[in-house]
Amino acid sequence: SKLGAQLGSSSPLLNQIWQFPFAWPLPIPDELNAVDKDSFKKLVKESSMDASYIVTIEDEGSKIDINDLNSPSKALREVTKTQLMNIFTQKMKEDEKFGRQHANTRFDELINSIADWMSDKATSANGGDKRAAYSTLNQEAQGEYYPPNRSFRSLAELHFVPGMTDEFYDILASRVTIYGMKGINPNIASKDVLKSLDPGMTDEVIKEIVKRRDDQNEGGPFKDKKEFWDFVTLKGARLEGKTDDIPLTFDSVFNFKIRATGEFAGATREITAIVMDLNKTVSKVKDYVGQEKKETEGKGDEAVDPNDPTKKTGDAGSKDKEKQQQQTPISKGPPRIVYWNER
Repeated sequence: SKLGAQLGSSSPLLNQIWQFPFAWPLPIPDELNAVDKDSFKKLVKESSMDASYIVTIEDEGSKIDINDLNSPSKALREVTKTQLMNIFTQKMKEDEKFGRQHANTRFDELINSIADWMSDKATSANGGDKRAAYSTLNQEAQGEYYPPNRSFRSLAELHFVPGMTDEFYDILASRVTIYGMKGINPNIASKDVLKSLDPGMTDEVIKEIVKRRDDQNEGGPFKDKKEFWDFVTLKGARLEGKTDDIPLTFDSVFNFKIRATGEFAGATREITAIVMDLNKTVSKVKDYVGQEKKETEGKGDEAVDPNDPTKKTGDAGSKDKEKQQQQTPISKGPPRIVYWNER
């Protein structure tokens, strides 16, 4: 983070380090001539290290966080549902076979069922008692454990959601996470995630976005929402949704996945870790909720006659409490390892 601050406006370029793996033996670039390739091979041969490894760092935060379907922020809940719907809508358009097979599938009900897993309400968003859809699973578990009414602890739990087939899971798996940073970063998000922003995001537009953000000569990374959406519109996207409602972020990566694979003497080990800055994540949710609260209070105040002494425009005690909460600093610290797996 200190290096990013020193880079100033060029700090988004630091994110491009995630695009390149760290490996031994060193990968030989295809564009090298035969002489240079021989030099690479000689270097590897002379090395005393006879093991191999590869380490990749991937952005995790700019995927769609399915837990945001139960966020305290109404905006995050609604935009997450819209993005998930966009994934299936675009799949229906681009894959004729899939479109024919699932012409009558209610993907909105599937997404509601995902939200039901987390909701503390007994009634399903699709109507009726949500526990009814889990009767078989609860019988097998010999208890009333499902749905657990909590956030997802792994993507694999999506398999327990009523209506979630392996096919649907595979479509979602590379696009969603449970470790999101409460906003999509267009400068590092995958092509699939970018397409989920709006049904009008075509392959051609996505190609132009990637070309621009990866090349400083083309303009480099986007600096803010306006610059991004202006560029998208300029490239011919016919946007169908409200861009102001889509939470975008242009911060440096702070939620990411590290995968390291090593091989020695015929044995292979792999470690996967996910690192997350919980403080920034909490802060972003707090900002969304705070903004929504201000908007709600503003609408309420409009209905109050300021000249009517019998009416009050607000509760002084609650405002003092709110002010105190806003001034309470969020504890600082390094990003935490929230997931670790070895195999």
